[in-house]
Amino acid sequence: MNVSPEKMLSAFRNTAEVRIHELATASDGLLSGVEHLTALNLNTGRALLDETIAFTQAAAAAREPRTLVELQIGSITPVLRHGHAWFTTAGTVAAQAQADALRLFEAGMSQWLQGVILTLELLNRSAPAGSALAVHALRSVVANASTAYDGVTRAAAHASSTARTHVDQAASAALEALDRSTSATVSLIRSAA
Repeated sequence: MNVSPEKMLSAFRNTAEVRIHELATASDGLLSGVEHLTALNLNTGRALLDETIAFTQAAAAAREPRTLVELQIGSITPVLRHGHAWFTTAGTVAAQAQADALRLFEAGMSQWLQGVILTLELLNRSAPAGSALAVHALRSVVANASTAYDGVTRAAAHASSTARTHVDQAASAALEALDRSTSATVSLIRSAA
């Protein structure tokens, strides 16, 4: 196999350009995720601060201990809802960043596998007689590894999606149950007076 220095340099340059583009894409995705999380934190903090101010004003205006207890019990659910919303949104941002990184990694793996297959084909063309079986075996190994990786990636993505759906459903059900019990407690306190 006779490869000229110009061809090697050109291949190296093309590979380097692709890697630089991939790094730029990955950094853009990372910065976007950080930007979303920062905005989420600011908005959540602002909402909690506004609710704290409103609660403090209502507590200062309360004339009876029963009203203060009602305010305290009634403030539990909104805080938990904000926490649930924050975790859900942060999880979505993190999942998107993970998906982007995985997609980039898979594209790099695909290019690498194509390079390996191309190299194996070049070896097959220039290999001495009788070595075709070894080259064929290497190609089978690469194809099987690629298929196994695809299967594992799909299974992991499905398991992650299923788990997240179940956690979201359980959290929503718990918040609704807490909201009902809080409302019932406040009604009980009001009727006891």
